[in-house]
Amino acid sequence: MRRVRPTRRTLLVAIALQAYIAGCLLVALGVETAILGPDWTAGTPGDVLQQTWATYRRDFISRDGRVTDRPPLGWGETTSEGQAYAMLRAVWLGDRPTFDRTWHWTQVHLQVRGDSLFGWLWGHDQRGGWMLLNQSTASDADEDIALALVFAGHRWADQRYLAAARAVLSDMWAREVVSVGQTPYLIAGDWAANRQPQVVVNPSYLAPYAYRVFAAEDPGHPWSALVSSSYQVLDRCSWSRLNEPTSVGLPPNWCVVFPLDGAVHAYWDTGGDDYGYDAFRVMWRVALDYEWNGASAARSYLMRSRFLRNEWQSHHRLVALYGHNGAPDPGAGEEPVTYAGDIGNFVVTDPTAARSIVQDKLLGALHRGGGAVYWGERTSYYSQNWIWFGFALSEHRLVNLARSQETNPPPGIGKAPAMLHVRAA
Repeated sequence: MRRVRPTRRTLLVAIALQAYIAGCLLVALGVETAILGPDWTAGTPGDVLQQTWATYRRDFISRDGRVTDRPPLGWGETTSEGQAYAMLRAVWLGDRPTFDRTWHWTQVHLQVRGDSLFGWLWGHDQRGGWMLLNQSTASDADEDIALALVFAGHRWADQRYLAAARAVLSDMWAREVVSVGQTPYLIAGDWAANRQPQVVVNPSYLAPYAYRVFAAEDPGHPWSALVSSSYQVLDRCSWSRLNEPTSVGLPPNWCVVFPLDGAVHAYWDTGGDDYGYDAFRVMWRVALDYEWNGASAARSYLMRSRFLRNEWQSHHRLVALYGHNGAPDPGAGEEPVTYAGDIGNFVVTDPTAARSIVQDKLLGALHRGGGAVYWGERTSYYSQNWIWFGFALSEHRLVNLARSQETNPPPGIGKAPAMLHVRAA
């Protein structure tokens, strides 16, 4: 059993077709929608983050706190990932009412396994009822929820959030971390625990910045060792050839590690070794570790991973899907959502190029219409989250709320100077 994300690669054509049809309808109806490119007057980057959050909250989060992946790109399901993203955004923005109702829904409907972890998929069963469809966990969602709870505990000085976070962390270590010798490895979910001696990982789930926070909140487990192993896994999976004759150093969507001898093998599903709609998040997560901690391992990984920078310098564009050997997928075009993860590499290694990508590819995907402000395809829950995360990272607005208030005083999403200013009206 593995966690299967609705296939986003096959949705590329559907997204483009839908956008084309929608544009034709708007023209036919005489409705104007503004694409908020470089000259749009929306205020500061903080304003953009607040405005797009307000629209996302209306579009995707129900009154009781359920995040829905809407049709036509989703089928009305809810994932632990979606709940985690909402909780993180809410706590970073200081939106406690939304945080609380989203967390409450998550507890009632997903945290029902008999431990403190979360079943990953909730939706319609075969008889049309609503239920938890899959009790297996997704370790990225569990760690993001735990981090959001830690942040909430510090931001709002509420020990109940911290107690909930520690319970999640304890069960994460018990069910989603496999130790080989003295080295712990984060596996992709509890379902991957029975694959030993191989370790099934999703590189984009590895979050060293979070493990550093967890080490302070849960000193009974060696989270700092998970930081080291995560960078080891990233290096092995990115630079091993997998199913290709060569590697350009891109992290794959999935990877199989044999810790006893250090060998790495390709994941068995089609597209597992591609740099695609999972893997782009690696760059963001590694960059956040550098942003918060100045981690030398983070900078080293990103500096050695030159492929995206070379592609940008050569073509001034990046496609959404590359093979492990660097070959662009013939059916893939540019997607703002993958730029949002890719930006992590550039923020650390090439700030000038990062500013260009933010201006042209992220802000170029910002839309206004009908009282809404949103990124790219409005019905894409995944895009709305990740472009927000990418833009916030590029503007240095994602602070570590677990640190002292002297370092990161609330309220606000960040105190660092903005890389790029969206002109005020």
